[in-house]
Amino acid sequence: MDATDLNFEEMFKIATVSMRLNRSHPSIARDRRWKIQFSVIMMITFSCFLFLSYSIFCHDIKFGKFAEASKNGTMVIVSLTITLKYIVLLHHQESIKELINIMERDYAAAQDFCNEDKEIVVQYAKRGVTVCKFWLVFGFGTSAIFPIKAFVLMGYYYWKGEFVLVPLFDLTYPQPIEDYKDVTIFFWLLFIFTFSFDVYASSMYVGFDPMVPIFMLHTCGQLDLLSRHISTLFVSANKEEIEDGLKKIISKQQDLCKLVDRVKKNFSILYEYNMKATTFLLPLTTFQIVEDLRDKRINVEFISFFVGCILHFFMPCYYSDLLMEKSEKFRQAIYSCGWEKQPDRRIRQIVLFMITRARIPLGITTVFYEINLDTFAEMCRQSYGILNLMNAAWE
Repeated sequence: MDATDLNFEEMFKIATVSMRLNRSHPSIARDRRWKIQFSVIMMITFSCFLFLSYSIFCHDIKFGKFAEASKNGTMVIVSLTITLKYIVLLHHQESIKELINIMERDYAAAQDFCNEDKEIVVQYAKRGVTVCKFWLVFGFGTSAIFPIKAFVLMGYYYWKGEFVLVPLFDLTYPQPIEDYKDVTIFFWLLFIFTFSFDVYASSMYVGFDPMVPIFMLHTCGQLDLLSRHISTLFVSANKEEIEDGLKKIISKQQDLCKLVDRVKKNFSILYEYNMKATTFLLPLTTFQIVEDLRDKRINVEFISFFVGCILHFFMPCYYSDLLMEKSEKFRQAIYSCGWEKQPDRRIRQIVLFMITRARIPLGITTVFYEINLDTFAEMCRQSYGILNLMNAAWE
């Protein structure tokens, strides 16, 4: 990849194609056709939510099947999470489209950069592509395990001469569905129904979750460019060139602050929910895995799901932490740029303004917390406490 290949839709095709698959891409027209597609998607999601909730409260907990309750509980949280993500994409459609346009303009401007600056932009774009690949593996990969496992088990039972229909999700349905769920035609209808939910859920994770890390990585790259520019600005430039260069850097600094503020406005409530949801998803998933190990079984799909849960909140925390680190690096670059050797008072005032502006590092926040690795560690501690409570209560 080089600077001429920088195009948001093509470069991050994994995420954009996934969003087009579930019809949540911000550039899709919200016409009559989309409304029908959206209604079908929401109907499938809501129905799965009801079936899962019924199985948990009317069967699993009632009969002491807490491992099954934890398994179905994770799916309930997933259904709520993907619905909230879709709502965010719809509500902030124009704002997200503008964020993409900002990146496109920066990529277009990078065509005129020197080779060193182009390499910085390309490097951070490649890291965004890597994020998309991670979600492709753990999003579609995890969802693919469910139908693969069902077909493998059906093939195994057929080979043994004891053929059994294995559902995608082993639920207890309300009557009269429960009585007919093992009838072949109804079984395959339910299988297709739950498989549709499976594909939709994975496409939401693969399409939505890389977006904020991509925006943060792009901002990190632009901050690296600013740090590089200001570090070389005072070397051999005259007063007018220095002042003009500082004004350009200030203008770009303000643009990056607006970009980050836009991201925070769009996603702060969602990340507050994600933090709370992941806090419960991790112990529920871990409990399911541990219970299967006690029965000498390996729950492959939930082991993969467990890794996906960690990535779900770790990635935004990691890249927000990186953004704060790059902001601090930029502030230090301003201070050590050589301003003290300039006798002109106006230039010193401009540098002082820039240092003051950079005093608060850029970063993503939820409603109550900063998103960083410390927040991720606190979430893990809370999850571990819930897991201990579950083991103590249900043993």
